[in-house]
Amino acid sequence: METSVNTSTWVQECYSAYRPHFIHMGLRLGFGKEELGDIISQFFLDLLEKNIDPRSIQHPKTYLSTAFRRKLVDHYRSRQRVTEVCDTASVEETVTVPSVQDTLEAVQSNTELISKIRRAFDKLPNRSRQIIYLKFYESLSTDEIALRTGLEKRTVYNQLHEGIKFLRKELSEGAAGIKFSTILSILPLL
Repeated sequence: METSVNTSTWVQECYSAYRPHFIHMGLRLGFGKEELGDIISQFFLDLLEKNIDPRSIQHPKTYLSTAFRRKLVDHYRSRQRVTEVCDTASVEETVTVPSVQDTLEAVQSNTELISKIRRAFDKLPNRSRQIIYLKFYESLSTDEIALRTGLEKRTVYNQLHEGIKFLRKELSEGAAGIKFSTILSILPLL
């Protein structure tokens, strides 16, 4: 029981001693004074709940400053997540994104685009074409492709990279607004 009284007294003393320092830290990081008051109070309440033995802390100012900085970072991150969720919800209300099925149907019905994809795929060197086929249509890993083709793993990776880069370049003009992954998904239909 005596340790908890000592902890309580120690926390009150730290609150009085370091509160101005914590306010300064928070203001420098862009927090408002009222918000900081709440964060600091919660920080010291959490410290009380942990029932830390003050004798185990060799450098209290450093310990508390580091812990408070982490509390500020956590608070900032949680505030960002809430903002992102709110932003996502408002965007979802205003923007209608076509489903994958709708996009695939639109691409498949566009004969000009399909012929452009076919020509670009046919322009690929045989090795790149084979590796892209194995990667995206047989769902093989780079290691599995290397085993099947007898090529080095790095060669497979380089060929895959170069092939995709070539296809992106060839298709960048005619496939505006269509994701490259959608284009890759219809290649087996060619």
